[in-house]
Amino acid sequence: MKKLPLSSLNELFAQLSAVQTLYIPADDAAGRAAFTPWQEGLTLTNQVNTIRSAKDVFFPQVEELVKFRRSGKKISFVEGESSVEAFAVFGVRACDCRSFDILDKVFLSEPADTFYAARREAGTIITLACGKMQ
Repeated sequence: MKKLPLSSLNELFAQLSAVQTLYIPADDAAGRAAFTPWQEGLTLTNQVNTIRSAKDVFFPQVEELVKFRRSGKKISFVEGESSVEAFAVFGVRACDCRSFDILDKVFLSEPADTFYAARREAGTIITLACGKMQ
């Protein structure tokens, strides 16, 4: 296990975001914590829980799965591309991280979901220990 002082978090965030997109739990304008792409000046929330799970990063709201083409009365389809750039999700609670084992059993068993598989391959999950039980 590695330990890092809280005072060094922004330095870590800057280094990580230089090579990949980094999501951290940060407060939004309404004061609710949500996983947000890190940028200079954004700080880690002090709240224990986010309004949405870290799993949202792996399951986008909108995604092109297939394209349909029509030629006269003939319809053909082409599967969408599942290319994903590397990313990291910082501050995932251990209980939420454990849920990825369940998701993997569902979405990576045959037939595997290629879109989910691409995100799991490209994504790094960095957990954050809870200071107290909720």
